[in-house]
Amino acid sequence: MFLRFVTTRIDEASRKPQGLFQVIYSLLKSGDLSSEEWERAREILDWFERELPAPSGKFDAPRAIFWFRSGAEESIKQIWDLVYLVREHGYHVEVHKCRKLVNICYSDRLQIAAYPSEHDARITIQ
Repeated sequence: MFLRFVTTRIDEASRKPQGLFQVIYSLLKSGDLSSEEWERAREILDWFERELPAPSGKFDAPRAIFWFRSGAEESIKQIWDLVYLVREHGYHVEVHKCRKLVNICYSDRLQIAAYPSEHDARITIQ
């Protein structure tokens, strides 16, 4: 099972719901966060930068969508803290679940990236 945390905003590149990381980076730049919220968001993002593997080499897949593996428990715990934060700022967040992804272009122990496909077995939870 794979999980993706998204808002109801549509991303221009993928034409799919915008992921939580894009929203939190926008909020950090906006000046709309209190100093405590900004520090907490930055702390969580720093954790992800240390702990979440990044694709290496020439990974150029702007339309690829990243999903957490369901076993990435600490990553999912951290992402929920970001969910609560962006919801406090008026964003609607959904959790998409997917049993199967077909157009995979990257994979590691915590996440997988795939191009959107109508053959993905997706379920949306609000």
